[in-house]
Amino acid sequence: MADLSKSIAAIKDSRPPTTDRFTYLTILESHLSPEILPTLNDILQDAELTQEIGWDLIEMLLPLPGCEQCLETVARVGNPREVILKVLEALDNIQHDEEEEDDEEKEEPSPAPRSSPTQQFITLLGMLAILHRRLRTKYPSRFLGNTLQTVHRAYRPNQEMTAAVINLVHSLVGRRARPPLPTRKSSVSVANLDKNGDTSKNAPDPEAEKDGREDPDETALQQRLLLSFVTCVLEAYVNTNDMAWAQRLLEFYNPTRIVPGRMSAMQAFREDQELLARDAVVGQLAVCRDPLELRHHRRRTDAVYRH
Repeated sequence: MADLSKSIAAIKDSRPPTTDRFTYLTILESHLSPEILPTLNDILQDAELTQEIGWDLIEMLLPLPGCEQCLETVARVGNPREVILKVLEALDNIQHDEEEEDDEEKEEPSPAPRSSPTQQFITLLGMLAILHRRLRTKYPSRFLGNTLQTVHRAYRPNQEMTAAVINLVHSLVGRRARPPLPTRKSSVSVANLDKNGDTSKNAPDPEAEKDGREDPDETALQQRLLLSFVTCVLEAYVNTNDMAWAQRLLEFYNPTRIVPGRMSAMQAFREDQELLARDAVVGQLAVCRDPLELRHHRRRTDAVYRH
């Protein structure tokens, strides 16, 4: 308890301008533990300080269990353009960390607590949803394209990561003030920093362009990017998780081929919880994809009639 009190006092008393930015980051790192995170989150409410050091905190905090609230504050208050770059860098590093963990399975585990790559992926995607909402630029697709490529590289087709991707797509589509995408019930649920947080805490973009208006072609371009992204995620998920679509269709159209006394594929996907979850995830991805595809084809049809 005494050590915790000393750590809290140190991170409070050494805040800039008492020390410079780099010294303060060094002090934070030396006192970092899950126990000081609530105090650190209070400190980060200082927008000027968070815009100065927020992007440097991402790599430091991300592996620490319980860091989500602090990183949400960084996403809501920090400079969105700088923080996005660090979040994407962290996503690429998750991929490398996961590969290194596979190579070092037989080594002694680290005594320090560390969140899993999947949890880190979920947290970072929650940050990205908040950050893209805050951007005010004429060409947001330039940020979106880079984000979607990096997320796709770091993505692994498990249910938790896929649920995080679905949350991100819902946020990115919803930010354009259109009706929300319909939902589909799923047993898989992950934290959604954008949906569950307090949007009133979002600071304005300090580098917002004076005009503040998007290029008229941006809406169509962003929807094409999202459609391509969701299609790639859907393909990766069904290629890794056997959906038995061919077998289920065969059983549906030819019930006489079902062997009595043996569980059919259709029955398995009705009763097995893991298989039910697979179906639900695919359904949610399809729900994300269909409105984007419909809008894309509608615009193409309108363009044909205009000409």
